[in-house]
Amino acid sequence: MYIYAKFIPIFASNQKLMALSEKLQVALTSLIILIFHTTIQSQNADRRLAITPGNLTFTLKTIADGSTYSPKNVVAIWIKDAQGNFVVSRKVMADKRKQHLVKWNASSLGNTVSATTGATLTSHQAHTITWDGKNAAGSDMADGIYQIWIEYVSTNAASNGNQGPSLSVEFTKGTAAQHLNPANTTYYQNIVADWVPLSTGLNKLSKAGANVKIYPNPFSSETSIKLICDKPSQAYICAFDASGKKVSELLNDSFGSGTRIYTWDGKSDKGQNLKNGIYFVQIQINGYTELQKVIIKR
Repeated sequence: MYIYAKFIPIFASNQKLMALSEKLQVALTSLIILIFHTTIQSQNADRRLAITPGNLTFTLKTIADGSTYSPKNVVAIWIKDAQGNFVVSRKVMADKRKQHLVKWNASSLGNTVSATTGATLTSHQAHTITWDGKNAAGSDMADGIYQIWIEYVSTNAASNGNQGPSLSVEFTKGTAAQHLNPANTTYYQNIVADWVPLSTGLNKLSKAGANVKIYPNPFSSETSIKLICDKPSQAYICAFDASGKKVSELLNDSFGSGTRIYTWDGKSDKGQNLKNGIYFVQIQINGYTELQKVIIKR
């Protein structure tokens, strides 16, 4: 009986230890699963919030619709995200008649921060805008699908309900370069959109019948941009800093075939000397884009 009496407490103690061990194993397993799911969710969140620095260039030409005040028109170009939320305005030419840009007002609530602005246009023309991937507050936007919107009006749309023609072009902001050339519409033609990550060029200008050389590079006071085009061309050239912010618009012009040489003095659009460092010159000719790295070393 003595031996049996001794065995019972020992056996009971072992049962408690086993039960405790099982609870610890369950708790440990639950912890491992929690850590695993947290890690996966964190990785997915990182992917969702990936931000690729780069620049969008968008060009097109508006065509008159023959309404009340045509060819006079007010125009707006802005960016939305995939859910249709306003991101930023890039061009609003309508100082005194913004209210007639019905779609733009509904989207932006009149926000013109960082947009090129001006008076009502007296004729239809080509428009070029760029976007550095930031919203109106200056914050970087995550990679994903975005929409470029344009609207123009030649009538009192806010009062008579006759909205002007609008157009949207969807593109993907990400690590891959993208070149879009949508078909002409009745009121919008020569439509081209280029998204270019700062780390890459989009395509060689040879596809546009053009060649470009930037020299000297690095440079201290100024550098030359030599364009050779084998046919009449439309060219747009601008410079960006390493963060993707546009610092200088160098050229927006059309010309015949042949050789053209333009110079850049390493200054911003405000006439200020830019700091030493790496910059990117984006050259767009006839819908094709190339990005070249230049270094300012004063």
